[in-house]
Amino acid sequence: MTRSWSLMTMLFVALAAVACGASDADESESSEDDLVATFDRSGRIDLAKTTHILLVGDSDELGAQPLRAATTRARRYAQLYPNDQVVLFITKDATDAQIAQTGATLVQQEPFGSAVTLSDLTALRSDKLVAALARFQRIASLDFFGHSSPFGALLEAEGDVRSLGPGMPGNLAALASRFARDRNPYVTLNGCNGGVSVAAALSKMWQLPVSGALTASNFEVLMNDGRWYPDDPKQIAPGLSRVSKNNRSFGPQLTPSCSSGACVRMKPQNAPYWGVWSRPEGFQFGINYYKFFCDYVDPNNTCAKGMATSLYAFPSVKPIDSRSSDADFTEVLADFFCSSSSDPTWFDTCKSGLLQAAATGAAFSPMKVSNAYTLECDFAKCQQKFRCDVVGGVPQKHSCVWVDASCAAGADPKTCRTKNTSKQTSNHEITRYLAGHRLLRGR
Repeated sequence: MTRSWSLMTMLFVALAAVACGASDADESESSEDDLVATFDRSGRIDLAKTTHILLVGDSDELGAQPLRAATTRARRYAQLYPNDQVVLFITKDATDAQIAQTGATLVQQEPFGSAVTLSDLTALRSDKLVAALARFQRIASLDFFGHSSPFGALLEAEGDVRSLGPGMPGNLAALASRFARDRNPYVTLNGCNGGVSVAAALSKMWQLPVSGALTASNFEVLMNDGRWYPDDPKQIAPGLSRVSKNNRSFGPQLTPSCSSGACVRMKPQNAPYWGVWSRPEGFQFGINYYKFFCDYVDPNNTCAKGMATSLYAFPSVKPIDSRSSDADFTEVLADFFCSSSSDPTWFDTCKSGLLQAAATGAAFSPMKVSNAYTLECDFAKCQQKFRCDVVGGVPQKHSCVWVDASCAAGADPKTCRTKNTSKQTSNHEITRYLAGHRLLRGR
């Protein structure tokens, strides 16, 4: 049954300094009035209402994919919680034409009072953004989509206060009292390497579960075999094609079109990170799913319940909620941990091994590439050490790497890469997801 969609979207779009290419929208369509849009046509934000907030950050060279990943998840929130408010803060990298495809309508009324105006948010500065977030009284979830680093989520492609993370401008600690604790709140960082340090630090600061990647993140799209694949033809099984409507994530009665932003999600890559922050050999170790951290005393199982609640909103192969059976919940868990690839047998092999290991405690990792070098982590930190060259207190790009915990300072990182024979991280993670789901279901 189709439910009403009370999706409220805040769009903060600034004029580009230079002309865009022919494939981009004409930025002249933007204006100082085109700052906020809403799907429910009310044009109003209720700061006291339970709210799901999605931050679409730095999208440089990513096109509209971060926006579409956010709107796909936003549709799940609207389906799961039709009485809640869903708000998106969107980088100026997004264009009016991209936004219009989602069906948004403009909002004119200032929602945050005199302390933070809409014009303050034409660029997503961390200090102004945090001040705006602090105006919400009941945040049920906070999801970030876009570029990020091991040290913070990137809100804009340039600027002095463009990162969101511990120690950055803006009183992030003030948000701890803004989460709706009766709704099992959580935070997800959907970008590269958010789990290296930021997720655990925010979890400790806010006393709730926070997930992040321990490698790069890919955009995935829904294909006509009913599975999600990386948005790269080389990583898609032969003979498949994209669907035009999502008939999996929302159930058979609700099939939104992909052109409206309903068929994209973010998921870590199936290998350790190699990129702008890594040494030439890459990060050496990794994990291929968004890892949750719960670095706080937790007598009420808020970690497990928050993790399960986050999975309900994950765009997957079927919709689930707190009433779902263990079998349906586990099917989505397998889709969360295992990734489809050009090898048509890999996903089923991963799924079988994942569930068997979770039941028996056998050593297992769902990461396809460099499987023996899977990070071993608990809910506070990873056993391996992350290190970078630091100059003037600033970590340097092209210098970072994961190494064995026993690796001496100054040692060649390539000599500090011991195979992980334990591989219990995914087992512990799945056990906690299932425990949370059973608690929420009342079992």
